[in-house]
Amino acid sequence: MMVCPPADSSAAPMPVRMEFANGQVVCQILPSGTAVPDLLQTVLPVAMRTALDEIGPPPQPAVLTIRLKKPPPFYKRALLLVPSDVLATQEGDEIRLQPGRDPLKLAFRLGHELSHWLLVKRHPARPPLWLDEGLANHLGAAAAEAAARPLGQTVERPVPNRIGPHLQPLDDLVARRVYPRPPAEVGAFYWQAETLVTALRDKLGRDAFREYLSLMAVPEPPGWEAPLRERWYFNDADFRWLADRIAQAP
Repeated sequence: MMVCPPADSSAAPMPVRMEFANGQVVCQILPSGTAVPDLLQTVLPVAMRTALDEIGPPPQPAVLTIRLKKPPPFYKRALLLVPSDVLATQEGDEIRLQPGRDPLKLAFRLGHELSHWLLVKRHPARPPLWLDEGLANHLGAAAAEAAARPLGQTVERPVPNRIGPHLQPLDDLVARRVYPRPPAEVGAFYWQAETLVTALRDKLGRDAFREYLSLMAVPEPPGWEAPLRERWYFNDADFRWLADRIAQAP
């Protein structure tokens, strides 16, 4: 990684440039009114390494822009119109980010959005929704854990409230094509998708999971079970185990 800080800290805020994967990935951070926070320059490499280790670097050199946003007005936060102090959205080669002050929340959001970005760079045809979002949450959690270790902190991620009635059977989860809207359904979907991806990743290992991901991230992917049965010899008991893992929140 290479970091190019602003040449003159007394001047107007300047972009910050970071390089990863031997220059294969370049991140340019565009400030908003004030200098790029030190927190972001510390956490971004952790989240990027986590995503690169799992997904791999893009096949061609790629540039990602991280555009910082100003915090929302206090009255919006007070009215809970903005539920978190860390917000991030990814579209194309840009992540719009409100970094907040919590390194673990920031690491999670960056890991999540970097997962989406790197996945598209490696596989332009995105995988099914459950796999795309489940992997993003899985990597967000891994990035938060990596950021927590040097700080001596513990990541606390309680199961979302009231998701029990909205948990889906395994076949319905993997068949979903659109995002849920009610908050409890959103929480249930992300919890189940992450739990399923984590179980598959742990069972397959990193390299085999990467291969599975490449098989599913195509314009017309096979049924999600087919590669697991044909290449890795999953049987009915394995799929019952996966179904049990996502059937009931702890």
